Amino acid sequence: MAIQTHHEMPQLADLWFLVGSRCNLACIHCYVASSPTNDFLEQMTLDEVKRFLSEGTRYGMQNVYFTGGEPFIVRDIIPMLEAALETGGGSRDGEKPGTHVTVLTNATAPIQRYLTDLVRLHTRFEERFTLRVSLDHYEETRHDAIRGEGNFQRTVANARRLMEEGLRVIITTTGEVFRGNPLTPDRVIAAYQALFPGFERRVEVKILPAILAMGAQLERIDAPAEWPTLTPQRLEDLQVDTTTLMCRLGRSVLKREGICRVYPCPIIYEVPDFELGPTLEASFRQAVPLSHSACASYCCRGNSVGTCANTPKE
Repeated sequence: MAIQTHHEMPQLADLWFLVGSRCNLACIHCYVASSPTNDFLEQMTLDEVKRFLSEGTRYGMQNVYFTGGEPFIVRDIIPMLEAALETGGGSRDGEKPGTHVTVLTNATAPIQRYLTDLVRLHTRFEERFTLRVSLDHYEETRHDAIRGEGNFQRTVANARRLMEEGLRVIITTTGEVFRGNPLTPDRVIAAYQALFPGFERRVEVKILPAILAMGAQLERIDAPAEWPTLTPQRLEDLQVDTTTLMCRLGRSVLKREGICRVYPCPIIYEVPDFELGPTLEASFRQAVPLSHSACASYCCRGNSVGTCANTPKE
């Protein structure tokens, strides 16, 4: 099955940049298999990012996300963030509210060199700038078993420092937190909030809907689970509102073999069949197939629609 994502003038809610697959860590569940040597996704340049930001404004782009890999090892990450934040209007008194920008990070060593820059961006753009910090467990030993010894303390310390400076920080975790864990999602969120005494009421927690059987995760499992094909009848049976699917609301951009390519979402990056062209305009002329395993296991699991986008603020 394929979904026609736009029938009239496309409206772009979310634009994702996968700015490279290189990372200072090599997490054992990473769906991109990011590591210090992985260049499957090549690092994007500032000019390339600006080109897609400019095109995105033609389609009413609302949110921009930077992910990887670890974005804070990309040379021009701060100018990239600033360019995205300046898109669509001024910071406080512009004619338009401006784009909301989020960067997904492990908040370990690479981010520390940019703490002053991040505070500056927050001061200028306030709530339009968000950091998503990955923390796989609220218990140190279980987090470090996934990301490496010492990284729990680094991440918590850096996240707390950013909170102290007033930045919006969303703690993000995966289904790993429920492995052998009887706690309900509400109790898990409370356990994360307890890591930041004095900020509990401000701490937002996003629990991703599934661990993707891709990348490094494939080495931890005997075989990927088989998910049913998403037919129109199955989507109807699941009561899935296809208008809220990520591939209907957004696009992602990555770079391979020196060429920037548009994909339907930030999860699918490795299958050429899902490449939608070199521009946003070209991507909107194509129907998006819902045949990737992640379409069923992540986006349409049960009767809810999974999303990589931020948790809405209450």
